[in-house]
Amino acid sequence: MGRSRRKYKQSRPKVRVGLPKKNPKVLKPAFTIPPKLLQSLAEDPKWDDKGSVTQNYSSFGVVSDPNSLTDSLKIPSVADDNDPGSDLEEDDLKSALGKRRRDGKSSLPQPLTSIQRLHISRLVEKYGDDFQKMMMDIKLNPMQHSVATLEKLCFSYYLYKDKNPLIVGK
Repeated sequence: MGRSRRKYKQSRPKVRVGLPKKNPKVLKPAFTIPPKLLQSLAEDPKWDDKGSVTQNYSSFGVVSDPNSLTDSLKIPSVADDNDPGSDLEEDDLKSALGKRRRDGKSSLPQPLTSIQRLHISRLVEKYGDDFQKMMMDIKLNPMQHSVATLEKLCFSYYLYKDKNPLIVGK
């Protein structure tokens, strides 16, 4: 005689697939204090019982009343290059955001992966510097990169061509 599906399903071993559980005993901090802020608080300010709350807060580097802030405090914008607050940012941060550095240069592009080198080397061998024809070739340009992207990839290819120990494409 046949067996019921319910009994069959109950007798089968259950396989539970999933991510490993996180250790609840190890708690991560809710936030980390940036190192620049830690340097400014290196003097270890103390609370003055005889001073006012505003004075004590300012000694800790905190504004006592955020509603009292006026328009004179300007938050630096990511899009503004001529912003006076722009000098406060480090050059590495400016490079990452695509802004102009203090020395007027932008960061160098990242080296290409071996697959990217293979595809770009084939395109460069066939078309040279004609990025429009590179873009139109759907066999050698399978990702269908735009002209601007191909220019950046070719610039990175030429920049790191001699530095790569494995030159692919010949």
